[in-house]
Amino acid sequence: MISAPGKVLWIGSYSVVFGGISHVIAVDKRVRCEAEESDEWVFETSYGTYKGKGNELIESVLTVLNEELGDFGKFRVRLINDPEFSIEGRKTGLGSSSASTVALTACLYLKARGRIDRDEIHRLAQRANFIRQKGIGSGFDISSAVYGSIVYRRFSSIEKMDCYCDPLSLGNYQMVLGFLGESAETVGLVKRFIEVSERQEFKEYMSMINEENEWAVKYLRARRIYAAVQHLRVARELLNALAKSLIGVEIENERTRRLEAIAYANDAIASLSPGAGLESVFAIAEDVEPIARAWEREGVKVIRLREDEGLRVEEG
Repeated sequence: MISAPGKVLWIGSYSVVFGGISHVIAVDKRVRCEAEESDEWVFETSYGTYKGKGNELIESVLTVLNEELGDFGKFRVRLINDPEFSIEGRKTGLGSSSASTVALTACLYLKARGRIDRDEIHRLAQRANFIRQKGIGSGFDISSAVYGSIVYRRFSSIEKMDCYCDPLSLGNYQMVLGFLGESAETVGLVKRFIEVSERQEFKEYMSMINEENEWAVKYLRARRIYAAVQHLRVARELLNALAKSLIGVEIENERTRRLEAIAYANDAIASLSPGAGLESVFAIAEDVEPIARAWEREGVKVIRLREDEGLRVEEG
């Protein structure tokens, strides 16, 4: 069995799409995949059973693998998410699609080649993800699902696949995600940023945001997380200002700001609305339990997280 982790993008939200630096944390909510030979393609997933091509995600993986590896047979596949990837039928933003893409790619690659080659699996999964998202997105989530927690800068083109991936663990901290009940439509939001990306004001904002994120990553590498967070908070304020003035949307609102304030009042090191924003709040602390209890009193669905490794072959 193969498994791949979910993620939290906490440094570089949106700016990563435009070539900015980011840090993404691989977390211990995973998608697991196993396959056995069959006379037809069957996919048992957390969202139902498919025969033949499957759903859009599955189709993108099969398209790339068939182009690259040729005909390697047919399989009955089980592709199952940990339950925390969705709550009451809504995605929690932990990256189930990217983890599923990587887990499925790796599982079928192992069947076809008899071995695991992480770099090759990464390249194939990025291509499949690029097809499914129609070129929107940066691929940070695919890279994290393969390599674990990383500093990431996107590729210049899918053909070159020259993205920058440098392993960097968060360290010995606890994490918690509070899901607010509404899933963000990430691709649609990113498109709105792209639509204004040639404006001079946008470029100026993004330059300032990336400068703060560069400092945040620099301090994170030096294990100075409190200093990193000071620059991250400035970057987030700039991102909110950009989104509100040029796009007319908010990445954080009154509720997320209140929950972040509660987190800081309970000794959070960092708290923000990660990824696309608004669907969740995230906190890092030496002890997240006071934060988790306070958020639960606010009616928030809480998911406790730990940092995890990337793609792996499960025992047994």
